[in-house]
Amino acid sequence: MPRYVAFLRAINTPGRTVKMDRLRSTFASLGLDDVETFIASGNVIFASDGEDLTDRIEAALEAEIGFPIPVYLRTADEVIAVADIRPFGDADGEMEISFLPADPDPERVGELIGTATGSDRLAVVGREVYWLHSGPRAQSDHREATVVKLLGMPTTQRSARTVQRIADNHLR
Repeated sequence: MPRYVAFLRAINTPGRTVKMDRLRSTFASLGLDDVETFIASGNVIFASDGEDLTDRIEAALEAEIGFPIPVYLRTADEVIAVADIRPFGDADGEMEISFLPADPDPERVGELIGTATGSDRLAVVGREVYWLHSGPRAQSDHREATVVKLLGMPTTQRSARTVQRIADNHLR
């Protein structure tokens, strides 16, 4: 049975606290198998033969939790590929990965890449934006709001370390 990872947007931010056991039970109530969560930032791993998973999951989460929660669904193979991509080679720094709901417009991607300043580097591969920063996130000029504005779509962001741990410990 195919495995998936649902990256949920804005879970456990101020005013939007969701317990992981509640997430697991909501996913299981949809008939999804082997449901597990990884850290309390909205990463749900599961197996399913179903269809229209994103729409079903978003509807169930809103009904159960009480507010809309965008879902960025990836197959196990897609998450492994995202974890293995090194768009900046062996450059030093910390990398963050923003998941997008669809492939972005190439012209907008060019605009986004042009916003990288200082030690920040940006790359877009498929439905993911990779951001490498050499210093603390808070000291960077780059903001996730810039990605949302320039690409015209919402995102959810994870550290590359988190994505790597999901791939290595739950999918390979």
